[in-house]
Order: sequence, then C-alpha cells, then structure tokens
Amino acid sequence: MLRWIVRALAILVIVVAALVVLDFAELLVPVEPDDTSSMANTIPGCDGRVLSQGLTYRWFTDPSPGDIVAVHAAVTDDGDVTPDEDADDRTLVLRVAADPGDVIVGRAGTVFVNDVKFDDIATEPFPEFEVPNEQYFLLGDNRAAAIDSRTFGPVLGDTIFAKVFAVFWPLRDITFRLGQGSGAPPGKIDCG
Repeated sequence: MLRWIVRALAILVIVVAALVVLDFAELLVPVEPDDTSSMANTIPGCDGRVLSQGLTYRWFTDPSPGDIVAVHAAVTDDGDVTPDEDADDRTLVLRVAADPGDVIVGRAGTVFVNDVKFDDIATEPFPEFEVPNEQYFLLGDNRAAAIDSRTFGPVLGDTIFAKVFAVFWPLRDITFRLGQGSGAPPGKIDCG
C-alpha cells in the first residue's frame, strides 16, 4: 500500500512540474479571454476558458485562416481595445480570417476572402480591406457582438502569442473541436 502511495505522489509531482515548465516556457498557456462573448458559441460566453500553446507560431509556422488565436491588447483611457504585443491589459481570443495580402469583405451576410466564402456565420456587411504585410484580419465567431479587426483593424503577427486548441472550462463544454460555426451568432451576452 505504501509503495502505491509513493508512486502516486511521484507521478503527481512529475505532472505538476511538467505543467509548470510548459507554462513558464509558454508552450502550454491557459487563457481566460477577457471578452468571451466575441467567440460564443465556440467558446462559452462569460466563463469560457481555453488552452493554447505558444510553440507553433514562435518556431514553426505563421497563423492560418481558421486558427483561433490569443492576442495581447491594451485598453485606452476611452475604453477602446487596441492589440499591442507589449500590453497585458486584456487577452483577446479570435479567429484568423485573412492572411497578409488577402482581400476580405463582408457582403450579403457573408465574409469573403479573395472572393471565396470564408464561413457560414451570418455577418453584417463591412467594406473591402486588403490586409497589409505581417498583419492578420481577425474575426470573432459571434459577429453580432465581437470586438475584432472590424473595430480595431488588422493585427500585427507579433501580437498573436498563442494558438488555441481546446476549451477546458466549464467542464460540461470541454472540447478540442473548435471549427467554424454557422448561422446567426448569439449576439450580446449578459453575464450578470
């Protein structure tokens, strides 16, 4: 019995140490988005929390359309949100819609990137925009209430610090499937 307890404690210590190292190296980053309503229903509104990893974008590849990413952002004195790689005021979680050089537009309730339909999420029209070099156009899945690139413009790649790969909270909503939804977004969510 004592041998079993010692083994269990050793395993627990190893797991905790591994998680601390992964978190310290930003390889596994638990994120509590400051504005989960922007990604509802993909990420549960109000209390959704996600796991992300910072390894992919740091060493291997750039963000791609469809990826859900975590972005550092600052809040101005007026309450406006501005992506900023040096800020830690807020963490935004949004979906990459367009890469550098892409042309994105919202028309007839749909988003088009380079004249190809991006997804089936109902979206209010927005003007055509060509994404500058080293920047990305990010959209929330809850397009009716999202604070995204339609509000603050394209985002420099350096402000994107992690790729989201799972929802881990609330427990009833645990998932690794973060694909794009379809239909009408839920709109403003009351967390009160």
